[in-house]
Amino acid sequence: MKNILKLLLVISSFAYSQVYDFQQLCLDCAEQNGFYCGDDPANWTQYSPNGCVPNGYEDLFYLNDGWEDCADGSDEEGAEPTSPDACLPPEPFECDTVFITLTELEFIFDTIIETEYVYNIVLDTVEIETLVPEYIYITDTVFVYEDVLDTLFVDVVEYVDVIVYDTVVEIEYVEFIEYITEYVDCDTGLPCNSSIDELLDKSKQNSVIYNINGQAIKVRQGLYIENGKIYNKK
Repeated sequence: MKNILKLLLVISSFAYSQVYDFQQLCLDCAEQNGFYCGDDPANWTQYSPNGCVPNGYEDLFYLNDGWEDCADGSDEEGAEPTSPDACLPPEPFECDTVFITLTELEFIFDTIIETEYVYNIVLDTVEIETLVPEYIYITDTVFVYEDVLDTLFVDVVEYVDVIVYDTVVEIEYVEFIEYITEYVDCDTGLPCNSSIDELLDKSKQNSVIYNINGQAIKVRQGLYIENGKIYNKK
C-alpha cells in the first residue's frame, strides 16, 4: 500500500511539473532582479505573474511596497531579490537502509454469548369457591346476614285482637203537645183579642167583604164580614 502511494505521488509531481518549469521560472525572475514567491502556484497573485514579484522590470517596483504581492506576504518586510543560487535544486541526501520489523498482531475474536431471558407468563384457570348464602323463607320474617352464616334471627309476629269502640249516636224523637188556652167571644165565636171591631167599622165605610182574618174576599163563604155585620154562610 505504501509503495502504491509513493508511485501516485511521483506521477502527480511529474504531471504537475509538465505544466510549470519552476526552476526556469525562478531563474527568469532572478535575472529580472525580481522576488520569486516559490514553486506553489497557490502563493502567486496577479501582482506576481509566474510567481515573480517585479522589482524594476518594465519600471514596476512591487518589492517591499507595503502590499502583499505573494499570498503569504514574503515579498514584504525587507525582502531581498531572489538570487540565481536560490533557484538551484536541493542537493540529494543520502538514504540509509531502514529495516522495519513488522510485528504480527494476533487478533483473537472471542465468542460472546448473550443470554436473553424470556419470561413466560402462564395463565392457569383458578376456580374460586364463593359462598352464596341462601335465603330461608319461613312463615315469619327472617333476616340472614352475609357476615354470619350460622346465626339466624327470626322475628316472631304476634297477633293481637284489637277491639275498636265506635261512637253511636241515637236520636230520639219526642213529640210535645202544647195546649194553648184562647178566649173567644160568646156572641161571635171569634177570639177576644182579634181586631174584629176594626173590620166591622171598615166594612161599613168601603162596602168590602172581609173574612175573619181581615182579608178582602169576593165570594161569600163561611164566616165573613159585610156592611158592619158578621155572616156565616154554610
